[in-house]
Amino acid sequence: MPNPLVLDTCSMRDTDLRYWLPKYHGRKILPAVAYTELSVYLIGVKKKTQEEVDRLLRSMGIEVEWFRHDEARKAAEIGVLCGNFKEKARDYMIGAHAYTAPRVVITNDVTHFAFLGDRVKTPLQIMRL
Repeated sequence: MPNPLVLDTCSMRDTDLRYWLPKYHGRKILPAVAYTELSVYLIGVKKKTQEEVDRLLRSMGIEVEWFRHDEARKAAEIGVLCGNFKEKARDYMIGAHAYTAPRVVITNDVTHFAFLGDRVKTPLQIMRL
C-alpha cells in the first residue's frame, strides 16, 4: 500500500501535482489548518466559492483531516523541540499530521519540516517515485 501523503498548502499550487494526485492510490490528507489556508487563498484571491474548493478536493480524492488532541500535543512537542513556534505554528500543526511513519509531507518548503527527516518530499520528488 502506498504511503499516506500529507499535503502542505504550498504544494497545492503545483499544477503537475494536482493532475497527478487523482492517480495516486494511497491516502491523500489535507490537514485542517492547510484546508483553511487553501480556502482563504482560493476564496479570497481566486474568487472561488467554498463549494468549489470542496469539489476540487473531492476530484483529487483528498480528505480533510481535522486537528485533534493528538495532533495538538505533537505540534506542541515539535514547537518545544524546534523553537520559533510563533512563526512556524501552522507548519508544526501540519507536520504533526505526518509525525507517525509512514506518512509523508509534500511541500515546497522542505526546511520547514526538517523535523520529519526523509519523510518530507517536494511535489517533484513524490511524483518521481
